[in-house]
Amino acid sequence: MGAGNPEPSTTGAPEQVTSAAGEPTQRLPAAARGLFVVQGLGGAAPVALIALIAGAALADAGTPVWIAVAVQALGVAGAVAAGIALPLVRWRRWRYELRDEELDLLRGAVVVTRTLIPTARVQHVDTRRTWLSDRFGLRAVIVHTAGGAHAIPALGADEAAAIRDRIATLARAPDDV
Repeated sequence: MGAGNPEPSTTGAPEQVTSAAGEPTQRLPAAARGLFVVQGLGGAAPVALIALIAGAALADAGTPVWIAVAVQALGVAGAVAAGIALPLVRWRRWRYELRDEELDLLRGAVVVTRTLIPTARVQHVDTRRTWLSDRFGLRAVIVHTAGGAHAIPALGADEAAAIRDRIATLARAPDDV
């Protein structure tokens, strides 16, 4: 692998990636891969079901069986591939970094977005867990500002609590203005 993209950790702990460009360096833990893939496959299931129904409808309409089967196979294979590949790319690209003056988020599978959230603009911060994220031992940190909410979607429970508490502390700090 190239510089700045070390092999993923097998310990499950977030990794630090070196960055010369000043981009965020903290990676999501390895367990987030599994969570993202399960979520991706859940989203792909309806697409696969539609492909199966479309293939059956084509067969009932008198289309040659091989075409109906091809539609089904390509639809299911495409949905499963997208349900696995896109979440893995999403996990690989996700970065965050909490600095004294800002939270820096870099994310995206197809379109990569970088968001800088000044800690002075944070209104409140919380952690969220779902029944699915619980299975992976992960929590999301949600940062609320007047402009909306932003999340670090998958951190270990202790790391999420520490980041939530640090953001809350930084948000309470008086402005130097």
